Amino acid sequence: MKEVVIIGAGPSGLAAIRSLSKYKDEVKITVYEVSDRVGGVWVNRDPYKNSPMYDNLRANFPKEVIGYPGFPFPADIKESYLPHRMILEYIESFAKHFQLYQHIQFRHTVLNVDIISSVKGKERWNVMVRDEETGAITNKKCDAVIVATGHESKMYIPDFDGKQTYTGEIIHSRYYQNPSHYVGKTVVIVGAGFSGLDILVDIHTVAKKIYVSHHDDHITAPLCENAEYVKDIAKINGNDIIFIDGKVVQADIIFLGTGYRYDFSFLSEKCHPVIKEDHVTNIYRMMVDIAHPSLYYIGLNKLGSPIREFCVQADLAAALIAEKIPTPSREEMEKDYQDTYKKNVTDLGLKPKNFHVVSYTQWDYYDAVCKQTGQQQPDSIMAKKLYNRFLGNFYKDFFQFKQGIYKRLDAENFEVVYEPEVFST
Repeated sequence: MKEVVIIGAGPSGLAAIRSLSKYKDEVKITVYEVSDRVGGVWVNRDPYKNSPMYDNLRANFPKEVIGYPGFPFPADIKESYLPHRMILEYIESFAKHFQLYQHIQFRHTVLNVDIISSVKGKERWNVMVRDEETGAITNKKCDAVIVATGHESKMYIPDFDGKQTYTGEIIHSRYYQNPSHYVGKTVVIVGAGFSGLDILVDIHTVAKKIYVSHHDDHITAPLCENAEYVKDIAKINGNDIIFIDGKVVQADIIFLGTGYRYDFSFLSEKCHPVIKEDHVTNIYRMMVDIAHPSLYYIGLNKLGSPIREFCVQADLAAALIAEKIPTPSREEMEKDYQDTYKKNVTDLGLKPKNFHVVSYTQWDYYDAVCKQTGQQQPDSIMAKKLYNRFLGNFYKDFFQFKQGIYKRLDAENFEVVYEPEVFST
């Protein structure tokens, strides 16, 4: 029987447990979670680890495209963009329904993952863990490791020229909880991704003035009366914030909606991936370490349908670990990686970090992985249609897009129950 260690019991870790549980007679599962509950980033104000959740957060994706396959949200929930507490309740009910808790050791921190042997390409691993309740450190030997720690723990803090001279506050989105601190303040929000624009929506009724600093050509939607778009910050001089076009403003707060960087500090030097410009290199199917094919990453990608991705990847990892499908040769894996890099980065003239951005390539990716595992991607046509609609609505009006309400009709179609009028024009 193979021993498998899963690091993390958030949405991706739970997907991995469920997939591996299908082979319970062939695989033994041990999961280490630093918190005292499942849910990962969806646990607001978790006392045991940092979380990007905040009080008024609603999911960026409608529930009709983000649920676990075969486990729909309760039928009595009519709204589509759910508050974080409802997402957490759903994740907890998923773990309970599929009896996943039995595999999880809560309040355990993984300190180190290392290779202890390699025979004919078969590696054995040692996972060093600390019990946070007792302080005891133990070592777990296993045949495969699944990293399901997410990518929202290591903040990205830009190093602005003159940052040390700034007389106001610099706050990363991780530390945001509610608008109370922003009443009457002038704020520069750096970044126009979901996190930065979410905070804009949350504080715009109380802030005095908001500047949204970004360089994304897709972000052109109208802003509220007390907000305006500005260019990237060139430098800071005391309370003067100077943008690359020469515009100068003064602000009380620079708010960093600049996201996160991948952090695998618990992986030893022998197996730590090379990360180039926020791109985890040399991974097959965007999840399998080519140099160490018994080391898997679930959920590296960004801007896809997250839980759908977790389940597709978890099924592939489980099938490979249980040897239900053959492990591709190193040459095959390297070719897949190079082809994917060319498609997602080189051909589009983008930066290496865009390797993991799968907004529009996710469906082909899911189909390829599902074909490899011999499974069918559920509701893929319906999900793709709704995903494209919601993303289009987001770019049209990010103040109102979460008011949309949708209903799944069948595997290919959905119904628009309600949308603000701006989205029908």
